[in-house]
Amino acid sequence: MRRMLLVATVAGLLTAATAGCTGQTKATTPPAAPASTPAAAGVADEAAIYVQVLRRYLDTPSDNSFAGHTFSKVYLLDHYVPDAGDPDGPHERGTPIGPDAQRQFTTALAPEATVAFVADRNTVIETRDGCPQVRDGGILITLGPATGDDHEVRVAVNGFVACLGATWLTYVVHNEPGSGWRVTGTTGSMAIS
Repeated sequence: MRRMLLVATVAGLLTAATAGCTGQTKATTPPAAPASTPAAAGVADEAAIYVQVLRRYLDTPSDNSFAGHTFSKVYLLDHYVPDAGDPDGPHERGTPIGPDAQRQFTTALAPEATVAFVADRNTVIETRDGCPQVRDGGILITLGPATGDDHEVRVAVNGFVACLGATWLTYVVHNEPGSGWRVTGTTGSMAIS
């Protein structure tokens, strides 16, 4: 065992010495991250991405399944849920939405709605006539983490209003030069109840 370790060490030293003598170095590049890794966005990008997603969701009846209805009260889970766009997923708790991002979401959406962050969805759901529904006529939105890169991300969304009023979908958001992050459509399946 010691002999094998000694041989490996000597071989490594010879390789390093040879590369140093010839003036050549072997360039190494880190492996490319797969497209499904969380986007490395700063708080400003995070807020820009999610504000666009929330505005699109709240302003598009075909996405939120409530034509002609404006939600004046919006509850947001205070953490991301990796499978938010999948009605059958385990919906495990993900990373928290930071306080700076929460403030930016709330401020940006203030003209349209009152936004409140909640740690547990059950704190804003009440049952009336056997039907669970969001209190105060509001909507509860669960966001997934932004996955992608600096040019395009995907964000899963679940909106819940009542027992027969929920949607699950995933938005595609592009970072367009000169204009910033914009929702360009949806991808994958969409579910409505």
